Amino acid sequence: MRLLVLLLASTAALPAAAQQAAAPANAPAQATAAEPEPEEESSEDIVVTGSRTQRGAVVGDIAPEQQLSPADIRSYGVSSVTELLNELSPQTRSGRGAGGAPVVLLNGRRISGFQEIRDLPTEAIQRVDILPEEVALKYGYRADQRVVNFVLRRRFKAVTAEAEDRFATEGGRNTPGGELDLLRIRGDKRVNLHLEYSRPGALTEAERDIIQAPNAAAVGGNVSSQNRGAIDPLFGNATTLGVPASAATVAPALGDFSTTRNTTDQGAYRTLLPQQRTFSANGTYATTIFGNTSASLNATVDHNVTRALRGLAEVDLDLPVGSPFSPFAVPVRLTRAFDDVPALTQRVETTDLHLGGTLNGDRGQWRWSLTGNLDRDESNTLTTTGLDASALQAGIDAFDPLANPYAPLSLGASPADRGRSVATSAGLDALAAGPLFLLPAGYANTSIRIGASTSDFTSDSFRRGVASSADIGRDVANAQLNLDLPIANRAQGVLSALGRLSINGNLAVDQLSDFGTLWTIGYGANWTPITGVRVLASVTEEDEAPSAQQLGNPTVTTPGVRVFDYVRGTTATVTTVTGGNPNLIADNRHALKLGVDITPWSARQINFRADYTRQTTDDPIAAFPSATAAIEAAFPDRFQRDTAGNLLRIDSRPINFARSETSQLRYGVNLSFRIKSELQKRIEAYRAGEGPNPFEGLRPPGGERRPDRPATDPTRPDGSAMNGGRPDAGGAPQGGPPGGGRGFGGRGFGGGGGGQAGGRVQFALYHTWHLTERVTVADGGPVLDLLNGDAIGAAGGQARHELEGQAGYVNNGLGARLSVNYQSGTRVNGGTAAAPETLDFGGLATANLRLFADLGGNIDWVRAHPWMRGMRVSVQLDNLFNTRRDVRDQSGAVPIGFQPGYLDPVGRTIRVSVRKLFF
Repeated sequence: MRLLVLLLASTAALPAAAQQAAAPANAPAQATAAEPEPEEESSEDIVVTGSRTQRGAVVGDIAPEQQLSPADIRSYGVSSVTELLNELSPQTRSGRGAGGAPVVLLNGRRISGFQEIRDLPTEAIQRVDILPEEVALKYGYRADQRVVNFVLRRRFKAVTAEAEDRFATEGGRNTPGGELDLLRIRGDKRVNLHLEYSRPGALTEAERDIIQAPNAAAVGGNVSSQNRGAIDPLFGNATTLGVPASAATVAPALGDFSTTRNTTDQGAYRTLLPQQRTFSANGTYATTIFGNTSASLNATVDHNVTRALRGLAEVDLDLPVGSPFSPFAVPVRLTRAFDDVPALTQRVETTDLHLGGTLNGDRGQWRWSLTGNLDRDESNTLTTTGLDASALQAGIDAFDPLANPYAPLSLGASPADRGRSVATSAGLDALAAGPLFLLPAGYANTSIRIGASTSDFTSDSFRRGVASSADIGRDVANAQLNLDLPIANRAQGVLSALGRLSINGNLAVDQLSDFGTLWTIGYGANWTPITGVRVLASVTEEDEAPSAQQLGNPTVTTPGVRVFDYVRGTTATVTTVTGGNPNLIADNRHALKLGVDITPWSARQINFRADYTRQTTDDPIAAFPSATAAIEAAFPDRFQRDTAGNLLRIDSRPINFARSETSQLRYGVNLSFRIKSELQKRIEAYRAGEGPNPFEGLRPPGGERRPDRPATDPTRPDGSAMNGGRPDAGGAPQGGPPGGGRGFGGRGFGGGGGGQAGGRVQFALYHTWHLTERVTVADGGPVLDLLNGDAIGAAGGQARHELEGQAGYVNNGLGARLSVNYQSGTRVNGGTAAAPETLDFGGLATANLRLFADLGGNIDWVRAHPWMRGMRVSVQLDNLFNTRRDVRDQSGAVPIGFQPGYLDPVGRTIRVSVRKLFF
């Protein structure tokens, strides 16, 4: 917390420093100094890509790789910013670093977090800009995330309600839910409240016909030798025998036992997916303070409760030689399952609280922002552990003739396992960005960020009678500097032959209280040799520390965990050791990116993009990999096997590999074509005097147009026409709709239907070609080629080829979108050189289809049924062909741990939703 106090004191000087460093009055205008635009941009079809005079544009000279207009956004048929980002994942995914979610900006400014805008309805969005990773540096973020800038409409008001249900076509699970959203935007003022509730049902193994792994536990009971050897010569090599039913009342003789084991299918008592209850509330208030400073405050509450079934209660009883209930000459173990008591359960309840705030302002030609966040995440876990048989075991050990282990038993419950963890964090960041000095090709620009954060993680647990606790904290102070220098500028007549060229450099330092100092250094170039072609190059060198949890989590031992043993080619039930590793060291990453973006026709929305990335990491931090021969040879102390080679125990605490290398080429194309809607055709016919007024007889909700509102807006947030489709219809129309020319827009007859903006046909296709995926396990140790037979995870190696495709059509209120994903297959060469065990992971192709009808997009429907305004009905089929990855061992069989029901429990689902906007 001391770091936060120091940061508050230091950031007070940022705006003043920015004013002192501000450029002279003739410095180039930033986005905030753009020429005023109409209250709602009048054209939904024309997007001036890369124009720095656009309202809400990002700082700097890097133009968007792709821009979406309101009509483009409507064509996706989604309801919220979160859903839109999911649809845009092929365009927003980064091949650098962790390749995580993109940085999100609002109106070209930083926000406290994605929570601030995640639930906004898409009708409130005026424009979406998708930008490369280099833009993230200008806002104080790392250069391994792409940037998505959402620009909101200046005025918007709506109440949105949505009800939905999602169910699996194979049965067994459905997910009903509902959402309510209230939003009001008036310039820089914004109020938003979003409530959401869902109730996914449980899905059991029985509902997916899961073949159960061999298990000695059965309701009838089984006995097995304690040394895994043959139990008695009478039964040959059998190590497990079924208990006769008569043993419940009479002590059994040796011949009463059977080599046929008793079995109990526990599929109905195990869940693949738990029952779940989720509630979230998200509220944001934004306004202007001190005259010219925008401020926002966001608060969220996410509450989640899950309940999973973990099988029947089981009891292990050891029968010594000489027991009246054991006719065997060796000690044996009796294992029983009980279906007359409740199944074992695990209940997890989590509550996540978030409070975030942002201040944004301008001083001269400089922008500054201050963002703060406070988070508290609490988790409580209760796991039932079964029955307490200690008293019965004591009677058996005492050779008590009344302690019949085969008889119906009335046992008390053993103490449940409990766990509680609380993670709290607080952070504050200050950013200033603007021009420094003038060069022949333009102004040199910089961004300076300083920040501090503190985090604390506490946990208490009681597992199998053992209590443990942990308290892990970390304080971080950091700073980052980014500098952009223009070199060539054809518009200024400076090195015109080069077109437009700028270089950039960045430096960041992080001081961690528990780890020390980490550095990040980067540099790059942004070159536009000709209009429509842009080349980006960047190099980054950065240090990355292990998390506080990776270093200090308490050690936990968990028996009964099923893992795939690549050495033997079988699924093993083992005891795992998890927790932190205090011996972890920081890794060092070196990343190179070369990218090209081509827009060959400025008047057409066609964009080609290609990125080559290469990254090498020294001492990469990783979760402990799967049990392969190479991994076991490099870390022999992490594995324990019995004399027969069966895997018994894995220490899976995180490790440092020696080195990793990855490179890939990712390229793709985006196309969008406008098509004329039926409403547009009717408006054109009316204007030409060849048809009736399409709005005749319709009354726009919301009343008269405000006197101060421009009369030139042809479309409204839902895409329907303003002013009867006539750009010049400002007064009471003879050819426009009644109501003073207000039209049928934000409060109009549509609901995303397209209106004057027309329809869209869209395509996107991206191919990722993984060229290198290698891991050096240890210095002098084996090098694993994840593209050619090696693996470090349970899901196999790395697919060499990945395809992501999208196609969409929307017009006259009706739309369809298809998304397709494909991953090529991989092979894992398991086993040993003497006894190879090959595992094939087949390729996987999935398709999702969404059909939607914006009922307000058809003017005839609205005339007949006014309640259709703002209503959308959607039907979505995920995993359309119900495909799952096919995994086979070298004999052609499917290993138990790779059954389709485990890899994708739900399979194909159908989601039906009804959404209504009340303007």
